Amino acid sequence: MEDCLVYFFTGFLDAGKTSVICSWTDGERFKDAKVVIIATEEGEEEYIKENYPNADPVVITADTEDLNGDFTTDIEKKYQPDIVFIEWNGSVSPSKFFEECDVPQRWALAASIVVIDTSTYQDYYRNMQAIYADYFRYADTVIFNRVDEEKDNLPKLRATVKSINPGISINFLNNDNVVVNIADHLPYDLNDNPCVIKDEDFGLFYTDALDNYKRYNGKRVTLIGEALVFREMRGKAFALSRKAYTCCSDDIGQINLLCFYKYGSNFPAGQWLKVTGQVRYYEDDSQGKKMAIPCLTVDEYAVTSAPENDIIYFN
Repeated sequence: MEDCLVYFFTGFLDAGKTSVICSWTDGERFKDAKVVIIATEEGEEEYIKENYPNADPVVITADTEDLNGDFTTDIEKKYQPDIVFIEWNGSVSPSKFFEECDVPQRWALAASIVVIDTSTYQDYYRNMQAIYADYFRYADTVIFNRVDEEKDNLPKLRATVKSINPGISINFLNNDNVVVNIADHLPYDLNDNPCVIKDEDFGLFYTDALDNYKRYNGKRVTLIGEALVFREMRGKAFALSRKAYTCCSDDIGQINLLCFYKYGSNFPAGQWLKVTGQVRYYEDDSQGKKMAIPCLTVDEYAVTSAPENDIIYFN
């Protein structure tokens, strides 16, 4: 028997999880599939026929604490589904499902998705960063819906997520559910030669470059950061480093952009540099999967002063 694909959705109440699940259920992709929806939260939108006129899913309501091995095994025996959508109560950590809930052997996770109402995100994120960090760590996809292209700063929205989970996929949808292209909203012009990245946009540049190889590879850029020298790369490369506020007050990490440049003993390690170079990529598998990581081949550098705020904030 083929795998049953599980799609796990979480996010705050009324973020749009039910709407997305209804839309997917009614779509061409799952047209002939046996679909089970497990709803552990009740919002304004409902699982009713008019929301998926071309589909006939089985809808099961439950509390998050009900989801265990017996519960999922019972669903498997009764319905033998092809697809399971789980709408998870956003007030409960996803860890309760991923780390505590047993599922039948043929249930395979297809995607873990966070749905976000962009119109309320900034206020929620400012006050509930630890909750969002929990969402993002367990997700592989984020959907920002209800985007206002005139008001919303898409690169900064993206960076708040990428600073926690660099490998995550992010999609933006406007109020008409049309995909919004973030390339139209970058705060710098990659056609400039070099493209000057403001010191406050260092994080935005790095997180966007992480999963947009074609957009950045070969582009010349100028950035400011603190020069760090690693023993294993001494004389061959240095890192242009910035401190990054990623989640909460105690969570200050670092973004290190590797810069390839042959230098001698007089290299100004530990000082702030203005560096111009060409964006290239190297392959890294230290996180368990291969990723293309941006780096620079340096044309020139100069010692400069530290920015007024040396910490990158993503909100």
